[in-house]
Amino acid sequence: MSHLIRQMGFVAFTTPDPDGSARDLADLVGLKITGRRGDTVFLSSNERRWEVALTRGGSRATLAIGLEASDAAAVDEIGRRVRSEGLEILDDRPLHDGIERAIRFATPWGPIFEVHTPVARDQAQRHIGPGARAKRIEHVNLKVPDRLAFSDLLVKLLGMELSDRTGGDEFRWFRAADGYHHTVALCPGDGELHHYAFDFHALEDLAGIADGLVLKNRSLLWGPGRHGAGGNVFQYYVDPNGCVVEMSVGMDRIDNDLLYEPRSWTISPSLADRWINLWGSPPPATFIDPALGFAKQADTANVA
Repeated sequence: MSHLIRQMGFVAFTTPDPDGSARDLADLVGLKITGRRGDTVFLSSNERRWEVALTRGGSRATLAIGLEASDAAAVDEIGRRVRSEGLEILDDRPLHDGIERAIRFATPWGPIFEVHTPVARDQAQRHIGPGARAKRIEHVNLKVPDRLAFSDLLVKLLGMELSDRTGGDEFRWFRAADGYHHTVALCPGDGELHHYAFDFHALEDLAGIADGLVLKNRSLLWGPGRHGAGGNVFQYYVDPNGCVVEMSVGMDRIDNDLLYEPRSWTISPSLADRWINLWGSPPPATFIDPALGFAKQADTANVA
């Protein structure tokens, strides 16, 4: 199956304090504030006009997960597949500016996707400011009750490829055309966004973020460590809206879909398996608890 999704696109949220949330991402992750429109603040780590959008609202929620398609034809094809599956299309206009074509749809398990043409690349590659200087938004991890059914959606509708899974399908990881081990990951839960992740240059970046959290009288949720599935060095913290942010360095990249065989990882208390952390330390018991639900479908109307 040919890829229709090129790479991770964006995350969009509602929050009572978009400016405070934006400052936190700038301070820690090193994102730059690229603009404001109405009650929305936009941030990016690179040439893209935006990778994170924070819109003022009465509640904290995920508006949509953006997946950047290869081109307009890929958006149209995914739209055709979504309609043929009878899924609810929320809008055929982009949520925000900087995108020419998009289709936003709800899944039966809660998560909302916007598949879109490439975000405009009209920002400077480098910028002056605080933070650790992420390279790009990397992936999302979604809590869904039926990972197998959701996996079918990712493969049949979006043309994504399975990279790895755990033996009982508790966790699954899917990649897009750019070849990075995962753009969308799945874990058990009730249709929420557990975390969104950024790709960094070096381990020193992660140390800087951990020190920054101390200065804010906060701490890491888990890490550092190295995942088995994906191979990336990781650490996590909780953002002001109660969603987890992952910092990632060195994720595996799969350069040949035809030769790669998805791996199956065993979940057990034994460190011999090391499926979630090759360096040994397991996540805290509360690691899976933080998450951000998806907005009511009526709230996902075009807010640009």
